[in-house]
Amino acid sequence: MGARRRFGARLARVLVVALALGCLPVPAWAAPEDDLEAAQERANQAATELSEAQEEIALAQDAVATVQTRVATVEARVDGTRAQVRDLAIRLYVGGSTPMLRILGMADANDVILAQQYSHVVVGASMDALEQYRSDKEDLQRELADLERQQEAHAESVEAHRARQADVMEELDRLTEVVAQATAAREAERLEAERRAAAAAGASAESSSAGQSTAGPLTANPSATPTTNANSPATTTPADADSDDDVDAVDPAGSDWLCPVQGPLAFSDDYGAPRGGGFSHQGNDILAARGTPVVASVDGVVRHREGAVSGLAYYLDGDDGNEYFGAHLDSFGASGRVTQGTVVGRVGNTGDAASTAPHLHFEIHPGGSGYENPYPTLTQYC
Repeated sequence: MGARRRFGARLARVLVVALALGCLPVPAWAAPEDDLEAAQERANQAATELSEAQEEIALAQDAVATVQTRVATVEARVDGTRAQVRDLAIRLYVGGSTPMLRILGMADANDVILAQQYSHVVVGASMDALEQYRSDKEDLQRELADLERQQEAHAESVEAHRARQADVMEELDRLTEVVAQATAAREAERLEAERRAAAAAGASAESSSAGQSTAGPLTANPSATPTTNANSPATTTPADADSDDDVDAVDPAGSDWLCPVQGPLAFSDDYGAPRGGGFSHQGNDILAARGTPVVASVDGVVRHREGAVSGLAYYLDGDDGNEYFGAHLDSFGASGRVTQGTVVGRVGNTGDAASTAPHLHFEIHPGGSGYENPYPTLTQYC
């Protein structure tokens, strides 16, 4: 669980140590953020293509279901005309067209005329039923051929979806490595700045001592103190690289809203996309490695639930007046009253998402009801 995330953390630490010890040259990344931006763009594009492939599956499923309904209707019609033809055939075979013995036994000419008319009606009805039966059989063959085509299209869409899933997971792996490299580069720069500040402070102290300066004791260089950007993603603070799974909260870094998935991720604007059976997607799918922390975006109260469709899921009744819903968790975290950044679960693919890549299905219910497209909010904070 969280193997990719742990690998990224370990890689970052190894790079930082190597750079600090001079085992590696200063990285040639002119701007690690540029590499990170490009990697994130590729991951989001892969997520978009995955969403489109999922839409194709939904449309193909609906097409198959529609044709199956038509096939069932035509089959019922064929069964009805088949029974009618069989019944008429038996009556004609048994009675013939006005048997001679019956005609000879009739005393009244009117009886003979009525019997002949009845025979013509039966023969005519039989011919009509036979024609209807033939037409229904042709309709059935056409519908069955259409059903076969739609099933083939559905199979192709499923295969395409598998390929897109592999693509997006590969891009997430690359993104994880780039994040680790960028983190290592920033940490190396910070350490180098501290080293230079310490060296400068030492040189100043030596100069003062040599000149018998009466200056007071040195204080720490404020510029060497790391600062936190309020707009930067919150980071986990585990005790060590191998204990990431034990993290129970992340630092919101002063943000008024926190991305629900804390780690390398990818998502697209798939709100409202078809999802089969006439349903549409009521949220955004945030793809990430299995086990990536899912946190409370705001202060509030968390309720856990489990369902056949949602799998392991949570509701967050936010103090901001909105309700947030996340589904397909791999495991639960904290519940009850929580503060922003508290880990409430881990990314997974439980419920009806068992055949999909790990992701968090995330919804925003403004004012506690209804639906709102989360994409603009996720774009701002994730």
